[in-house]
Amino acid sequence: MYKDINNSWNQFYQSVCSITYFKNGDRLSSGTGFRVGEYIVTNAHVTEVPNADRVRLRFVEQDGFTTFWEKDYTVSQFDRLIVAGQEKSSWDYAVIDIDCDEVKSIPSLSLASSDNLKIGSAICLLGFQFDQQNLSIHSGIISSLYEKAKVDYIQIDAAVNQGNSGGPLIDINTGNVIGIVTRKATGLTKLFDEVIQSFDSNIKYLENFTNIMNINGFNPVNPLIWSQNQMKILSKNIKRSANVGIGYAYKIRKIRESIEYL
Repeated sequence: MYKDINNSWNQFYQSVCSITYFKNGDRLSSGTGFRVGEYIVTNAHVTEVPNADRVRLRFVEQDGFTTFWEKDYTVSQFDRLIVAGQEKSSWDYAVIDIDCDEVKSIPSLSLASSDNLKIGSAICLLGFQFDQQNLSIHSGIISSLYEKAKVDYIQIDAAVNQGNSGGPLIDINTGNVIGIVTRKATGLTKLFDEVIQSFDSNIKYLENFTNIMNINGFNPVNPLIWSQNQMKILSKNIKRSANVGIGYAYKIRKIRESIEYL
């Protein structure tokens, strides 16, 4: 398996990019995209970032970190490059037409010609997870195939983290893209949402006493509010890293049909 993953990395890393959104120079969110023919493909929800003003595309060298090519766009410029897609409540993809000579020289991944997948097949996925600037690869198997709300899902047992959205799910045996990574399981992160909501409630309650309690010029409520905010920040950071080892992708069929139509 190690040899297969090493070969997969060497074969596919060049075709995968990060898509990062900024506001006044501050990073707001990021996801992953991949080169297919003349286009870059990602999740629709990766491109939907309220209040952002700039977008950066970035491809890396074989070490996964050194920048091979990058370019910044205004959000309005980037939005005009999206030539096909479906919203995140449906098949959740966007096809982006980057008319740039440097991008045209980047190798294209091949989309699977059919959706005849088998449970237990070996897969890998590549993406820019969390806030990291480096590309990473994960391996696993197809653990389940099912349909929900007229969308064909691929459940995998490889780790999927924030930032992996929009990355390619690849059949290791054929080298073809069989899906687009869309999200991870949320069972554990939902518990963190409840914890974070409890901190918000505590802070709101304590704020009622900030103008009432005062001991020799010192308000003992303020340190309590500060500590609740710190615990809230810590919980959010842990939530982002929480992963129960289950990820999901959509089959590539709709993307293949869109690109063929273009």
